[in-house]
Amino acid sequence: MGDRVVRNPATWVPNDFDSWGRGEGVGVVVEPPFALDAPDVDVRWPGGRCFEAVSGLLPAPPD
Repeated sequence: MGDRVVRNPATWVPNDFDSWGRGEGVGVVVEPPFALDAPDVDVRWPGGRCFEAVSGLLPAPPD
C-alpha cells in the first residue's frame, strides 16, 4: 500500500475506464474494499480508483 505507480505503455490494456482518466498521471496503490485475486491491486488515479493488473504498472519516478 502507498506505492506510487504509472501505467506501463508496453503492457497497458485499455478499457472503458480510460475515458475518465484511468492510467493518466501518477496513481497510488490503496487498500482494496475486498480481497483481490493476485496479481491485481487497487489504484487511486488522479481521476478516480480502478483495479489494475500489476503487469500494467511501473514504479513512478521520484518527485
